[in-house]
Amino acid sequence: MPQVDVVVNFDVPTVQTAGWKEPDYANYMHRVGRTGRFGTDGIAITFVTKKDENEPEFMRKIAEKYSIEIKELKAFNEFMAIYNTMRSK
Repeated sequence: MPQVDVVVNFDVPTVQTAGWKEPDYANYMHRVGRTGRFGTDGIAITFVTKKDENEPEFMRKIAEKYSIEIKELKAFNEFMAIYNTMRSK
């Protein structure tokens, strides 16, 4: 699907093994891989909540595993600035 600009994850993908919860790296990559295909730019947003205190750590682990930068956005206008810059290229 070459037309996908934005992917929104309403949670951090996780797996649970023997009672321990960990980031689901493959699922995360599968989800965000829908954006920015065929040489285009794209944005992936993952909502991280205070409900699960592990989510920020899971996102750090995902960034570390894939050697990527994951920016924390605190307001919608931050997203729009990034999106508008991406679209103006």
